[in-house]
Amino acid sequence: MRKEAFPPVSLKDWELAAEASLKGKPMSSLAERTAEGIELKPLYTNADRTAVTSLPGEAPFTRGFHRMPVFPKGNVALGLDPISAGAAAGIMPPDSALKVIHSEQVLTINTAPYHLGGANAVQELALALAEAAHHMRIAEDKSGAASKCLLHFAAGPVFFTELAKLRAFKPLWRAFTQAFGLDEEIKPLISVETSNAMMSIVDPHVNILRAGSAAFSAVIGSVDYLSVKPFDQVTGRVTALSSRISENIPRILKHEALLDKVMDPAGGSYYVEALTSEIGRRAWDWFADIEEAGGIRAALTSGMIQKEIRQVRLQREQQLAVRGQIMVGANMYANPAEQVPPPPKKPAGLQLDGEPITPVKQQRAAEPFESLRIRAMHLLQTGQSVEAGLICFGELRQFKIRADYAEGVLAAAGIKAVRSKPCNTLEEARLFIQRLKLPYYCICGPDEIYEQLGESFAAALKKAAGSAVIDIAGLWERAGADGRIASGDNLVEKLAKVLSVYEGSAAV
Repeated sequence: MRKEAFPPVSLKDWELAAEASLKGKPMSSLAERTAEGIELKPLYTNADRTAVTSLPGEAPFTRGFHRMPVFPKGNVALGLDPISAGAAAGIMPPDSALKVIHSEQVLTINTAPYHLGGANAVQELALALAEAAHHMRIAEDKSGAASKCLLHFAAGPVFFTELAKLRAFKPLWRAFTQAFGLDEEIKPLISVETSNAMMSIVDPHVNILRAGSAAFSAVIGSVDYLSVKPFDQVTGRVTALSSRISENIPRILKHEALLDKVMDPAGGSYYVEALTSEIGRRAWDWFADIEEAGGIRAALTSGMIQKEIRQVRLQREQQLAVRGQIMVGANMYANPAEQVPPPPKKPAGLQLDGEPITPVKQQRAAEPFESLRIRAMHLLQTGQSVEAGLICFGELRQFKIRADYAEGVLAAAGIKAVRSKPCNTLEEARLFIQRLKLPYYCICGPDEIYEQLGESFAAALKKAAGSAVIDIAGLWERAGADGRIASGDNLVEKLAKVLSVYEGSAAV
């Protein structure tokens, strides 16, 4: 059999081929930036892998604390973490309250409240180390306290980031033990739950996919315990079906994906190794900043940590609002006919003694869009129709893209779009408006038709609509239109104003 081989290629060859396929776009258009501020390159090579290569179970433990595959067990009973629970409740407990848990069998450090507050992977790792450092400072027996540590994390939907976060924790812990003069053989247990922050009460079955991805990243990231949340737990009405699915996800990963047979399958990936190293480096730097600020007690009391977490949460909210990040069922591919259940009441905060601090606000990513859907549901319950008219100009191929976009945007607020037949004249559009008599319309068509209709066509339709609000799909703006629906705009703010039209409280 004749031997064949691919010709050798260099990075430059790949860049030239990529630039040709981009058709004039710069290579930088392929780069992405994570919530941690890390720029992801389109291609990683061996030169990007800077961490020390080791086998599983060997220092620096990037590939896990275990030498052989250990599939995570199910739920573990978590103890109270007074620091993170207090941060969520707006209380900084005294050290005397912290010393109490040192007498328990397990010393729980739970970063899930920070995660639900919006913290990114770097911040979660740094805060885990900062809490551990505080416990070491107040412990009478540092080695004893360290040996009882159980680190609990929440895994979100960004697969590679979550995987890299869990891989990065192990070498960070090794550096931590060295900094505090602890035995390197002292290793904590690691527990992971699928994140509440990524769950949504709208289209809740999509939560199955989110939980599956998070669980997958946790298993590959080598953890000791894994808790998969039922997809409808966020609604407050857990069913037998959702419980069974949540229990079966780890079984599928074990018995069908055979993840109990391999150790650190992501190890050696240039991308994963580089991302692991960068997340770990940034986490250690922020941990050092917290320590320089006086430790986690001082950083929480001053509001330094809350400020940093809030900035990340607001950035994520903005990304969802402008569809820079897609959340199926919430800001994209929403079903306006879906009956959205009211969200369960948030549990009352823990009654802790201590110093009042600024709380780390607990909020799921989908909540801004869920609030819009709930407003629409309230309108429907009063017997009011929540429909919008789409005035479509030109042929189908001309208006379809913008009509589809406008319909999808309105659906995210539970507003059903009713399209006109293709309109070629202002009179046809007027007849559509007069037939429906709706409080809100959106003109959909290409810019060239907008130009052909002239400067005053929006004003003419506005006159025909009476008190109704008329927007234009696209960036084209002319006198007479009340506003626009356009890519890149903040959809939460826009849809809140549109709903106010139906509620009769304001205009767009």
